[in-house]
Amino acid sequence: MARTWIRRPHVPVLIGAAVLLVAGVVLLISPLDGLFGALAWVLIVAAIALGVLTLFFSRAPKS
Repeated sequence: MARTWIRRPHVPVLIGAAVLLVAGVVLLISPLDGLFGALAWVLIVAAIALGVLTLFFSRAPKS
C-alpha cells in the first residue's frame, strides 16, 4: 500500500479537485446569493487549476 501511495500521489489530488469542482457547481446552482456565488467560482477555478497542475506534473519527465 505504501508503495502505491508513493508512486501515485496524483490520484488523491485529482479526487480532491473533483470534490472541489462538484462543491463549486453545487454552490453555483444553489439559491443562495451574494458571497456564495463568488465562493463557487473560486472553488471551480481552484479545482481546474489544481487538476491541470497535477496532470502536468504527473506526466512531466522525472529527469
